[in-house]
Amino acid sequence: MFEFLRDKIYTIDGNKIRLLSILTSIAIIIGSYIIAYILSHLIRREFRKNKTVNKSFIKTVTRFIKYIILIIGFFIAFQVLGVNLSSLAFLAGVIGLGIGFGMQNIISNFISGIIILFEKPIKEGEYVDVAGYDGIVSDIRARSTTITTRDNISIIVPNSNFITSNVINWSHRDPKIRLHIPLGIEETASKLDLAKKVLLEIAEENPEVLKKPEPSVWFVNIGVSSFNLELIVWISSPIRRHFIISDINFEIAKKFAEYDIDLTYPWTNIAFRNELKVENTNTGGDNVKNNGTPASEIK
Repeated sequence: MFEFLRDKIYTIDGNKIRLLSILTSIAIIIGSYIIAYILSHLIRREFRKNKTVNKSFIKTVTRFIKYIILIIGFFIAFQVLGVNLSSLAFLAGVIGLGIGFGMQNIISNFISGIIILFEKPIKEGEYVDVAGYDGIVSDIRARSTTITTRDNISIIVPNSNFITSNVINWSHRDPKIRLHIPLGIEETASKLDLAKKVLLEIAEENPEVLKKPEPSVWFVNIGVSSFNLELIVWISSPIRRHFIISDINFEIAKKFAEYDIDLTYPWTNIAFRNELKVENTNTGGDNVKNNGTPASEIK
């Protein structure tokens, strides 16, 4: 009944490929997908029982296992077809040459993904800064990692960047960070204690500033025309740091105005060593000096 399945379909390198072999190979590949899915599901379920295991680690492990099972499945499917893989040496050489040139970055990113899996320099949900982008790690895949910025923009970063570049992980062990908020006040020593008191009050009144460690004020240095201070506060997460700094700066400007504490700003005083004279070059009208003398009389 199924004799037609044994009929020769094609011959490659002296090997007969029959319809039955083709169907069996397809079944093996489909079976590999099914086994990979079931095994990944079982591994995820077992890992989730252990609350200490990170979700990104589970996802990366299951993906890695899927790739291994699929590679094995395709290898077996080729064997069932009767294709001698050693006869593909020339093709393997061409592929190797392509890997050496065009696929070098892909392989590098894939290996970097495996390193990230075991070393865990980043995890999903952490706030990182890499390659000039900062945001929350939302997805770690075999080749790349997705970072979602505060503007809700998804940045796809190759995994090799996390291995070869300097990465700032704001949440690696302890998400708590310290903020330095610099400011300069007028050079009046009597206002220093008042400025310190007001700054500490602003920090204590902000609900997002931690009580422990306590906020503090540093006298950094004496500038050209200012006393330079820094308000030091701790917050629970780096994600909101820009908003917190903005809120505190608003309060500093408002409270310092109430207490008549002048905030300094850069300014330049230009002094002329000789009297400035302006000669009239316009016959239609006189230019006037600061002292009111017509410019036409200035020689």
